[in-house]
Amino acid sequence: MKDRYRTARGKASDGKIMCGRKLIQRSAASALLLLIMLAGVGSGTQAKAEMQTGPQLRAVTPEASDADLKQMLSIAETQHEIVKVLIAQGRFDRVLPEMKKIYDLRLPDRYEGAVAQSAGLIANLLAENRQFALGHEVLEEAQRRVRQNENKVSLLKIQAYVYKSEGNLEKALQALERAVGLERQRNP
Repeated sequence: MKDRYRTARGKASDGKIMCGRKLIQRSAASALLLLIMLAGVGSGTQAKAEMQTGPQLRAVTPEASDADLKQMLSIAETQHEIVKVLIAQGRFDRVLPEMKKIYDLRLPDRYEGAVAQSAGLIANLLAENRQFALGHEVLEEAQRRVRQNENKVSLLKIQAYVYKSEGNLEKALQALERAVGLERQRNP
């Protein structure tokens, strides 16, 4: 398993690529899991223990220790996997409350991209299961919580995909136009 994650730093054997901090297309594990594993945190044993006892939600503060941060990242990873299982089971009523547990961790800014990617992956899964309204709720909640324009743009593009998937091309266009507007603010 370690070798698979090591290869993700350059070209991965399944054709997926990590460019710096940005993950470009991946299929096997979630983006959040990969980013956390590349950072050297989150173990299978720790994740199993948290699944049995339940995550202890505490916001990561600037004074938080490395151990606290590792615990929060492991909880975020586990919560993401819980949401994927819930979607697979068709238990859609629990998706948003479980995603909110990731958002409520208030991870440091350097992990905001991973949280946005997690929301995007979940929204895509929901769109594949024709749960468009719930996909929009997940994305809107994530948009309210992210601060970096780069992540807001990514979430808007995914929201456009969800709108397009449900046949609402006008709203898809509006989301893409908002994304372009944010991009222009970032790169004048």
